[in-house]
Amino acid sequence: MANDIDPQDVEAFLHAHPNFLQDRPGLLAVLNLPHGGEGAVSLVERQVSVLRERNIASRQKLNALSELGQENDRLLEATRKSILALLGAADRDALVRIWMEQLRDTFQAEAGNLVWMDSDSEAASVAQKLTLQGDSFSGVLRPEEMAILFSTEAVEGSAALSPIHVAEDIIGVLAVGSHDSQRYQPEDGTLFLDYLAEVIGQLPASLS
Repeated sequence: MANDIDPQDVEAFLHAHPNFLQDRPGLLAVLNLPHGGEGAVSLVERQVSVLRERNIASRQKLNALSELGQENDRLLEATRKSILALLGAADRDALVRIWMEQLRDTFQAEAGNLVWMDSDSEAASVAQKLTLQGDSFSGVLRPEEMAILFSTEAVEGSAALSPIHVAEDIIGVLAVGSHDSQRYQPEDGTLFLDYLAEVIGQLPASLS
């Protein structure tokens, strides 16, 4: 008789009646599932193991979210301090100097730049190519791009770049970089850098 039972019917029944085994502890005790190595464990033990694994995974996700929240708080505070400092700039040279100071002291970034697009520099050319159509960039840079954009040794790295807009024009690009090619990734986004670029685009100093 047992051979006539369709396993799919049993599976469908248990899906439709998830509490079927709740009042049948004796049945739970005799049901066995493979457990990695030799031997078998009861269904209850297997469920406990699965719940334990899920709990560990949930804790790991929670820790990751907590770390992300702490990093976002740090970036928000660094952005606030940088904006206040940039508001005191009298001209473009001062904007560049203040930005580089903030990168070093507040953001603790490895490398950075503020490139004006009306210059004939190689850095302006690289920045323009990376921010085509006025879009921000976050990702891997080739060795020659790292060397030109950040005046560093020619090794592969990564960077985030945000265009500085005035009306429909792009007058400059904010850049932050690292020799770690995994530091800035496309999925990371450029939210805080975009905020700073937007503020600079509103400052009279960016036009002088």
